[in-house]
This record gives sequence, C-alpha cells and structure tokens, in this order.
Amino acid sequence: MPQVSVRIEEGIALLVLRNPPHGHVDRVTVEQLGFALDTIEANPSVFAVVVTGGEAGVFASHYSAEELEILSRHLRMTKQSPGEDPLPVATLLAHTLARIEASPLPFIAAINGTCIGAGFEIALACDIRIVEDDGYTLGLPDANLGLVPGAGGSQRLPRLIGQARALELMLMGRTVSPVQALQMGIAQEMAPDLAIDAATIMAGRFADQYRPATARLKQLIRGAADLPLAEGIAAERAAFLALLQEDEPLARLHDLNRGERDIAD
Repeated sequence: MPQVSVRIEEGIALLVLRNPPHGHVDRVTVEQLGFALDTIEANPSVFAVVVTGGEAGVFASHYSAEELEILSRHLRMTKQSPGEDPLPVATLLAHTLARIEASPLPFIAAINGTCIGAGFEIALACDIRIVEDDGYTLGLPDANLGLVPGAGGSQRLPRLIGQARALELMLMGRTVSPVQALQMGIAQEMAPDLAIDAATIMAGRFADQYRPATARLKQLIRGAADLPLAEGIAAERAAFLALLQEDEPLARLHDLNRGERDIAD
C-alpha cells in the first residue's frame, strides 16, 4: 500500500498520508507526496485539496528517527560541511511544501490525529487546518532531540501565531492539544465530529470560486508578511485590475447587477 495516495471525486482531491504503524514521514513519504502533487496539478477538474491521515489517530508524525540517525553518523564520519546538502530528501520536502503554498488550489489539512515534527510542517504548509477534538498533540518538539525543524517549521509557525508564542513552544519542545491549537490560531476550525467530513464540506464551497482569483488571493495573502504595505497594496491593485479584464468576473458582475447573483455566500 502506498504511503501517499490520491483520490479525486467531484473536483476534490483527497490526499491521504499513511505509514503504519506510527505514521512517520520518511524518504518514501516525501517522494510519493511529490508524485501526488503532480497527479493533482495535472487534473484540471480539481478545485480543492484535502490532506488527511490514513491511520487511526495519526495525521502524520515526525521524520523517521532511523533515517536521521543514519544521516547523523554519516555526517560525523565524513565531516561533511553543514553548508552542503547531504540529505536531498530534506530539501525535497521543503520544496514540496513550497509547492503546496504556491499552488493555485486551496489545501485543507484535516488533522485527525498526531501531528508533530515533519507531519506538522506538512499541515503548516496547507492554507486551512481543521482539527478533531481528540486526545492527540500537534507541534514541533524537535528541540527535545537537540534539533531544529528541517522543512520550514521554524519559519511558518511564527508567521502563523507570532514570534513570541512560537518561541515559547519551539524552545521548550512543547506540543499542544487540538483545543489549544484552535485557541492559538494554528487551526482555523474545530470539527464537530470527523475532520475529514468538515474539510470535505469546506472544500466543496470552492467549487464556485474562480480559480485565478483564488490563486491570486493566495499569492497576495501569503506574500503580505514579506512586503511593505505600499508594495502589497500595489500588488493587490494590479491583481484586481487584471481580474476585471477577464470573462468570468465580468459575467458574475453582470449577474449581480441583474439580481441573479448574491455577493454574500
């Protein structure tokens, strides 16, 4: 059974992470995640992606400690420079998560269990995170192993919840409960039952969204923290004017003016 699988139904791609028994991310997971994104990107019918765990109580766990121990011993033996890249798979994971962020499609993480380390980094790269209220934890406890995150977690978490809170969690190697994740702003929604059900319902709402507008919104919002306000507003203005010239927004404006469409959801 593959560690990452994709099923596409009615425009929603369900991307399932599975590596029993503990759900650790490893080299195979990372490679298959990239292939899964290739499949999704090649299908023009897809308008939203839901990412979830395929094992009970696990979304995705930390990166394989066995692989990291082998790498650690190899680095000590070869005295390889930290500036070199002895672990291409780590670079590949970072690149793959950047693909999720840059995708024109909305990615929703349906967090249905343990979500720590590399698994949490996958969730952080998604646009929306929905949690289940169950007995599991989320976070980046890498400091407890004398390490730091390896695929962007130390950069994404502060952008999400602020530097002070991120420092507290990561320096102490703390994980949080689903309720705490919701309160801190790590998750946007708590599912009343199963996260996958709530995520699928939310994904369905993107069926009527204009994909170029969704893509531009992702670019604008994700880039907002890195741009001076004036530059961000200029980028927004350029996107607004570009979309005004396209057929679909014009048709929707026409319908709105004729009373055949409501701007509210």
